[in-house]
Order: sequence, then structure tokens, then C-alpha cells
Amino acid sequence: MERQLAVVTAEHAYLRSGAGETDGSNQTGIEDEIFSGWAVEILEEDPEKAFVKVLTHYGYEGYVRKTELRPMTKEELKERQEKSRFYRIGISEADLLDRPKVQGLPLELLLKNAIVEYLEDAPEGWCRVRSAAGREGYIHQENLRERREDDGFLLTEDRVDYFAKRREALAVSEEAFREGIVASAREFLGTQYRWGGKSSQGIDCSGLAFMSYLDNGLLIYRDASIEAGYPVKKIPVDALKKGDLIFFPGHVAIYLGEDRYIHSTGYAKTPCVTINSFRKEDPDFRADLVNKITECGSVFA
Repeated sequence: MERQLAVVTAEHAYLRSGAGETDGSNQTGIEDEIFSGWAVEILEEDPEKAFVKVLTHYGYEGYVRKTELRPMTKEELKERQEKSRFYRIGISEADLLDRPKVQGLPLELLLKNAIVEYLEDAPEGWCRVRSAAGREGYIHQENLRERREDDGFLLTEDRVDYFAKRREALAVSEEAFREGIVASAREFLGTQYRWGGKSSQGIDCSGLAFMSYLDNGLLIYRDASIEAGYPVKKIPVDALKKGDLIFFPGHVAIYLGEDRYIHSTGYAKTPCVTINSFRKEDPDFRADLVNKITECGSVFA
């Protein structure tokens, strides 16, 4: 039986842990967030319920509203892997405008890493694109980036250890990759903490780690743990290098080097993406975390 595929057409879609009720309500917790242009496989569908169970292109499952998806064929998904045609939004948020001018009317808001189809060049650095919702409009070319990961997981028949194997496909040096992870994480500094979030509107701890790695071409496990089949492997604390992950009970941070780390936290004093230190003499020392490290992980282990 051929897989049922779909693409997100909403600005973003929250993945829930349950299918919801027949009246369309869903009181289950938010587990994750996916963006316009992201592909999913539909695993379960109840015609009497407003939510369907989906599998994301990074192996995570949850329930999203049917109205946030558009059915898609395998052939269409293959076409969407063309990096010279489909691009990601490279800034926190970008307006899709009705004309190639800053005075244009916003037609749709696109969040970072939403995927759009490039249609043609426009004057003065603009370009015309099509969103997954089918709207055509204009965006500055400078706000588009080449997509670094892909939807291969949804297209392949052999999914065993798929993400761990993709580690070998990295086309950059270790040093450049580590610097890229840190740079991507820093772009979220000051973003409010949002459970299950992965955008500039709100992001949680594992969302920050996941998006920082996705931004650099590697898909890691979305939750705050080391999972078999994914590229992050356990390393000793004293082996930590820039860009590696530090795990605490129910929490994860990205190591910056020199005893500092960046993370998204619901901590009362800093309920946002912030930088903290393991050194007691530093003003941003977090005494509640320094002795709670459960393990550390690296994709270079």
C-alpha cells in the first residue's frame, strides 16, 4: 500500500499527543511544531475526528489538524527535493508580499525554515515564490537559504538507522559544523520559552537543539535525550566541544566552550533562550543545573 503523504499549508502546525475529540477540540499537550512546506506521512485518519496522526521527515509522530495539511503524491515530494527550486526561509519571520516592494501588502507570514517554491527573479533583489498554501508573492532573495536537510526519510523504504547514517553525508568540516551549530543557536537568543515550540515566536530546549542542527543539515532526535538510530552518541563530560549537547533531567543545552552553554529554559529569571555558565564566579552561573548533568552527546563520537 502506497504511503499517504501531505504537506503543511498552515503558517505552523502543532503536533499533539492525541487525536482529539469528535467536536474538533484537542486538550492533549503540544509535543512539537512543524512549518509551512514541511512534509509528513499520514499514519492514521479517523473521518469523525479533526486530527490525523502523522510521521514527520525527522521520524517524530503526533497529531495535527487535517485542515493544516494538503495531500501530496510521492512524485510531488520528490520534486520538492530540488534545491534549485525549493528554498527555506533564512530569517526569523518573512512576509510574503503582493508586490516586490517594501510597501507591498503581506499575504502570508512565513517562519524560519518554512519552505517555498522559487518561481522567478524580480527587480532590485526580489523574487517571486509560491508558498505551500498556494499563495504567490514576493520575498527578498537575501531572506532565502538553500535547504540543507531533505525528506529522504519519507521517501526511502529502508528507514533503519536512517538518521545515524546521514551523519556521514555531512559536506562540511567538523570545525565549520560546530561553529554553524553555535551560530544558529545564537540567532534564537531572547526568544521566549514555549513548550513544543521551534520558532522565533517561542521555542523549547530540545527545539533549540533540533533547529540548530537542522539549520546545518543534520536531523537529530527532537526530545531531550539520546535516541538510538539518530546521529548523536554519548560522550564523556570532559570530551565536550563547541556544538555538542549537554543533557539534564528533561532538559538539553548546547555547549559553547569555556564552560558556557546556550539553552531555552522556563527558569523564572530567564524564561527564554539564554546563555549560562558552569563557573561559580560568573554572574550567569546556574547552581541548579551544574550538578545535574545526566549525559553528553556529540555527532562526532
